[in-house]
Formats: sequence, structure tokens, C-alpha cells
Amino acid sequence: MSVSWRDVNDYLDGHAVQWKRCGQVFFDELNALILSAERTIHFQVYIIDPDDTGVPLLNALMEAAKKGVQVNLVVDDFGANLFTEEWEKKLEAAGVNFKKFETFISTGKFYVGRRMHHKVLVIDEKIAMVGGMNIADRYRGTKEFPAWLDYAVVVEGPICKKLALACTRILEKQFNPAKPKWPKIFAKSNTLDTSKVWVRMRKNDWLRNRREITSSYNKAARLATKSITIVGGYFIPGRKYRRLLADASKRGVEIRIILTHYSDVPVVKYASDYLYGWLLKKNIRIFESKELMVHGKVAIVDETWATVGSYNQNHLSAYLSIELNLDIVNTAFAKEFNDHLLHVINTECIEVTQDSYYSKSNWWSKLKRWISYQLVRISLRMLFVVNRIFYVDD
Repeated sequence: MSVSWRDVNDYLDGHAVQWKRCGQVFFDELNALILSAERTIHFQVYIIDPDDTGVPLLNALMEAAKKGVQVNLVVDDFGANLFTEEWEKKLEAAGVNFKKFETFISTGKFYVGRRMHHKVLVIDEKIAMVGGMNIADRYRGTKEFPAWLDYAVVVEGPICKKLALACTRILEKQFNPAKPKWPKIFAKSNTLDTSKVWVRMRKNDWLRNRREITSSYNKAARLATKSITIVGGYFIPGRKYRRLLADASKRGVEIRIILTHYSDVPVVKYASDYLYGWLLKKNIRIFESKELMVHGKVAIVDETWATVGSYNQNHLSAYLSIELNLDIVNTAFAKEFNDHLLHVINTECIEVTQDSYYSKSNWWSKLKRWISYQLVRISLRMLFVVNRIFYVDD
């Protein structure tokens, strides 16, 4: 996959990368990673509930701190609203450096401000996990409900130092620091050797002029020549990205999107459904998970390039949240991951066709979709304006 000169110099070589699917095995590995730490742990997450999933992880963090590891935990004040003061005291007593990323206007039920939506774990600046999973039973799965469809990547290599620095800046509220000098590649061409594992960190924080993930998605769609596979949690893309997908489809790129049939936020599901007709007319294929809530945030292009992280294709991620993804260029990794997603499509999803979509569309469903889309669009614009007016340094 061709990339621009500037993009080439953003990537770092020399990594080992694995993709992980959400479920019990993932959370067992996450806890094991925490317990393997020798010096430092940075863990920043949007939601962490003190339930059967969160408690073992919190215990692992406290155990690490008691062994002398510097443990830094940051949660989002809004997302982690079930996190009790009792647990805060337990963590601090165990030696965990615990912080909340707080909104600047809150009435208890209404919050205004940026959300720290990313999910990042960095161990000893050597190994890291970046993905879309929060820490709660509904993500791991229980006897009553299966795990949500979500993904993360575990990476070893030089990008981990960048991830640790990004976490430190959130922890210490260093939002406008001098940029460190990282080694440059100075490639002789505008392509990367895709037999190597290239990784770069991408962030979105619109209020601080960071739109790197948005740029990555747009550029990948623009450069795609064969295929695009997307896992879309809360999928309500803006006009520009929809146009880029439509242009790619015109060029003969096969586009498959895995979306949810069930949602924890019904109005967002209806709003997403409103776009189905447009997507289907552009020959973009839609597959809905038959049983699982889809929460993943993944895109794979030409079985060569992949992005995985916390960024949803909607205005909340684009303009109102702090997001973090990893872009990965490696043919073996991207093909294996893409093959897995195609297997999910073939075994766990039902394709939504124009016939099936319109056969279930009556005047009431059309009205619900349209109203939901307008409500979501207008409410996000209003939040954006309020944030701009009242924005102050954290």
C-alpha cells in the first residue's frame, strides 16, 4: 500500500503485533500482563466497573503496586461513573497513582467536556495493549450474555515508549508540551516494506488540533485498491468519509462493514440504520452480527494496512473525545486479521441487502431512523459548540 512521504516517516519498524478478540481469554491475558510488570504500568481506560471483570484487574494493579511497580491508573469521570470512592481509597492505600479525567461542567446527570475515550495499557515501556474494550462484565461476557464483539492489539517494540509518553501527558495534564525528537526513517521511496511490522500511534483530540485518526481513515479509503473491511461500533460516519467510501466502491474496491443488530444505545442504532439505504446503493456491503453487540473499531485495507483502537466513525469521536489508535502496516498481520473478520462475517453475521432492508421499512421505521439521525447529529453539534464556548485547560 502506497503512503505519503510524511506518513512513511511517522512509522516505526521493529515490532511484534498480535490482534486480540474480546472475551474471557483476553481479560485473563490482560491481568497476566499487569502482573508481569517490573517497573511501570500506565493504564488508561474509559470505563472500569467494580464487577466480576473489573475487580480481578484492580486487584492485579494493587498487587503490582505493592511489589514496588509504579502503577498509574486514569479513568474517565463520566465513563467510569460506577467507580466508587471506596475503590479509589483502596487503590491509593495500595500505592496506585489513581486519577480521574474530569469534565469541566457536571450536574451529576449532565456532563460537558472532552471524554478520555481511549483504552491503553503500557507495561515497562516494552509491551502495550491498545483497543476498544472497556473493563466490565458486558465486554467480557457472562453465563447469561456473550462477550461483545471488540478487538485490541498487543504490541512489543519502540512504539511503546511513545504510548507511555502519551499516557504521561494525560496523567500530568501536559497538553501543550514541546515535541520530543524521534528517530526518522528517511525512506527512499513512498512505500514501506510490508514484510516488516511498521506501527505508528495516532490520536484524535479536535479541541487541541489533533485529527490524526480521522486523517488515517480518510487517506486509507482514498488509497485503497482492492478491499476495505470495517468493524463499526456506533457507526454514523460523516459526509466526507462516506464520500471516500463511495469513491472507493466506484473504483471496484470491495467494502464490507460489520455492524450491530443489537445496541446498548437504541437511538444510535436507528441513526446508523438511516444510512443503510445510502451505503447499499453505493454497493457497500453491510453485515449485522446475529447475536453479539458490536463494539469494535477496526479497519483493514488491501490486506496490508490496519488501524485498531478506540475511535468510532461518528462525530463524538471525531470532535468531542480523546481517542487513540495504532496504524499497522504488515501483510501477514493484516491478512490474518482480515481472514478472521471474513470468518466472522460468514459464520456470525447476516448480510443486509437492499431487498431485506427495504422490505422491513415502513413509514414508522423510516420516521424513527430519520428522527434518530437528526437528533444524534444536532445533539453532537450542540455539544461541540458548548465545548468550544466553555473550553478551558484541564
